[in-house]
Amino acid sequence: MKTIKILFAALIISTGVNAQTKDAAQTETVQKKTPEERAKFQTEKMTTELNLSDDQISRVYEINLGIDKKNEGLKEVKMTEEDRKKSIAQNNEARKAMLKEVLTADQFTKLEQKQMEMKSVKKIAPPREPKKPESQPSKENSNN
Repeated sequence: MKTIKILFAALIISTGVNAQTKDAAQTETVQKKTPEERAKFQTEKMTTELNLSDDQISRVYEINLGIDKKNEGLKEVKMTEEDRKKSIAQNNEARKAMLKEVLTADQFTKLEQKQMEMKSVKKIAPPREPKKPESQPSKENSNN
């Protein structure tokens, strides 16, 4: 019975470590992308979802690249996290206004619907807590 408890505990611990490793890897991958890589990804996604024309693809890429570069520059500026989030939100509103001039009414409506879906998914998912350095567990005598 004691062996089963130990195996079960080991399984739970290894599952938790594996999940943390995947989350860290995904976050690291997204953070390491250049503005050009992010703009390309965003434009490709919009191309398939909105069926963009060749002219629209190049214009949308330029818009995405400009905003992504602005957002990247915010990392270098000394400001509070709240101010940084506000600036990014303002940049995204500017992106939206520029895209409205490039997209058809139907495409823009579809884009807004997709963005609303993404926001609702983010609200459902529990927020990630910042990683804290692991502290040493207290040493208690347990005889299990």
